[in-house]
Amino acid sequence: MRTDAYYWKCDNPLPVEEKLKYNDKYRLADITPLVRRAAEHHFRETPQAILSTGSAGNHYAYEVRFADRTLFFRADDGKTDDDYMLAEECAMRLARAQGVPAPRVHVTDVSLSLVPVRYQFIEWLADPPLRRYDQQGALDRAAVGRQLGRHTARLHRIRLDGFGFLNTEALQRGGEPAGLDASNRAYFQKKLPDHLRFLRDAQFLPPQVLDEIERLLARHDRLLDLPRGSLLHKDLAFWNVLGSHDRITAIIDWDDAVIGDPVDDIAIVKCFYGPDVMGPFLEGYRETAPLPDDFEARLSLYLLRNMLWKAVIRIFMRYFDMTGDFFILGPENRTSLRQFTLDRIMEGLAGLRRA
Repeated sequence: MRTDAYYWKCDNPLPVEEKLKYNDKYRLADITPLVRRAAEHHFRETPQAILSTGSAGNHYAYEVRFADRTLFFRADDGKTDDDYMLAEECAMRLARAQGVPAPRVHVTDVSLSLVPVRYQFIEWLADPPLRRYDQQGALDRAAVGRQLGRHTARLHRIRLDGFGFLNTEALQRGGEPAGLDASNRAYFQKKLPDHLRFLRDAQFLPPQVLDEIERLLARHDRLLDLPRGSLLHKDLAFWNVLGSHDRITAIIDWDDAVIGDPVDDIAIVKCFYGPDVMGPFLEGYRETAPLPDDFEARLSLYLLRNMLWKAVIRIFMRYFDMTGDFFILGPENRTSLRQFTLDRIMEGLAGLRRA
């Protein structure tokens, strides 16, 4: 279970050298034979074609074509003890029940009994990620921002017990979905000292800034008081949203879903996008659900917290060196992802100073 992680891609126990392989995973470890074996086992049919999608991140992804249908296959690398696909399937089911367009899962197998990876077969969705349109300058940011706000507000209607990552052992037993942490504060503070220490050692932030971050987080600790949490996607970005230039058809990749403060999910969007997305997003959100009275202070709090771990992962995964159509790059950060990351940290810090 993910008991000791704030964000799995950042905090899982895999050595950095192994995590760096994700940047070139299809060349280093093509798992097509494992995909074929799993497909034949579950569907009693040999696929006509198995094509890697080239998707970034810590999962392998393939298009699996049968004679009469196509499925999406995704798998971990089997190197960590992580069965969170059970939580992903649960989160997608709950989201769909609230009208959020999440994919349907046909198979989830975390047993490692058939092949040495945990995997899912999911319905194939033909629409591309919105980042493709965004990188081409063809995305109607206002239209999709407003739609994403509405979908996010619907997702946050799902109220669950506990906080942080979902308890997969309970799900295995058929129990109700619940978080591993007893409080929102416990989840928020998880790995925080490690993240600050990393940024200090990497000389990404000067000591005086890191000291101020600690002081301001302590000063605004009351903002973490939350009697009950909502289901959060926790990675709402255009590479995890499918559709057309002006329409959302699906929200994918629920690997980071947690239970927490709805404002945390909104802050994730702000981690990536400017007012031309955030303005319509908040309009759409308010059409479905109100924002809290202390929204601006909480938004700054979670913006800062999320940008800290994002800075950590961007440093050790060498994202600052990436160019071209790398999935994170867009209109806001293409000139310098490093400077953009620093600017967003300082924006969160400035908001807490004002609060």
